[in-house]
Amino acid sequence: MRYCVKCGKLEEPDKPLINGLCPDCFIKYRGVFKKTPVLNIVICSKCGMWRHSGKWQSYSSLEEIVAQSLNAVYRKFVNDGIEYLEVNDVRGIHRATREYYEALVDLSILFKGGAYATTTSIVRFKIEKIVCPRCLRKAGKAFNALVQVRSERGFLTENEIDYVYDIVAEDGIADEVIEINENKNGIDIKILDPVVAKRIAAIISRDKGAKVIETFKLRKYDPSRGIKQGITTISVRLPDISEGDIVLYNGEPGIVKRFSGTRIIIEKLDGSEVKVSMEDYWRGIVSKPKDLVMENEYTVVGYDSSSIYLVDNVTGEFIEYPRSASLYNLKQGDKMRGFRIGNRLYIVRSTDLKGG
Repeated sequence: MRYCVKCGKLEEPDKPLINGLCPDCFIKYRGVFKKTPVLNIVICSKCGMWRHSGKWQSYSSLEEIVAQSLNAVYRKFVNDGIEYLEVNDVRGIHRATREYYEALVDLSILFKGGAYATTTSIVRFKIEKIVCPRCLRKAGKAFNALVQVRSERGFLTENEIDYVYDIVAEDGIADEVIEINENKNGIDIKILDPVVAKRIAAIISRDKGAKVIETFKLRKYDPSRGIKQGITTISVRLPDISEGDIVLYNGEPGIVKRFSGTRIIIEKLDGSEVKVSMEDYWRGIVSKPKDLVMENEYTVVGYDSSSIYLVDNVTGEFIEYPRSASLYNLKQGDKMRGFRIGNRLYIVRSTDLKGG
């Protein structure tokens, strides 16, 4: 049997002696640390990010920084006999001197041999404020990726512009944005991290069915580390299509009934519907007719099994038009709209068209 050399307590199976001392006396007479731990905490003076293990990261509180910092380096401060230490809580932060702060840290300790104890100690730290590389690049307008948002129509609508700004304002994206420039063709977004640039492009592609093309221009190559540095340019092209648009599907006219970022549903003029993927859209299966001419509005004045009879609301001219499956369920007084592709006239419900 062995006894603690300080208090005479008998060694217990779950509390073996540590260098002749029971856990309580070890903490009381030797202490957890050889000397008070002194931590150097580095924080960016611009964005408030904290440098930990060579990486810059965000944090929720100064207490969190102290806890993680001590957990990372405690081994160089603890006395022999301590196997493992973990910070449970940090409290009572106060300025001890002009240069240093102090705090109380609640600790869980595992001794060599398997004994376990909890205690409270003092830790000292100083805060060093510098400018992180990200903020330095921002100040110098340096960027690693460029996202160019464009539209097939040649310009972005106000709704599309607002949509892009909503994306770049999201958490995890906004801090990486160096600069946003609007021009007559669209929006250019300069980004620090190419991964974030790809995330922006992926969101727009998912929501709007945009076509994404990525290129890379090499600026510098480090052969010793095999690292390439350069500008990643991502072209994001929005489709010029919306519900109610007149389109050509495999050369036949139809009307876009529904549109999402993944597919287009088109009602052909014979009444049938087709579903088109965005991949097929970008392959040219769906297109806007270049020779589309909108005609006047008509009113239905009668119909039979094979024809509908209409009056031109502007000229008063009466016309007869073949009644297809899509033009059943009509009634007198319904408003219709005409359009021409080439020399051929087509009649559809006004409500089926955009703005109808």
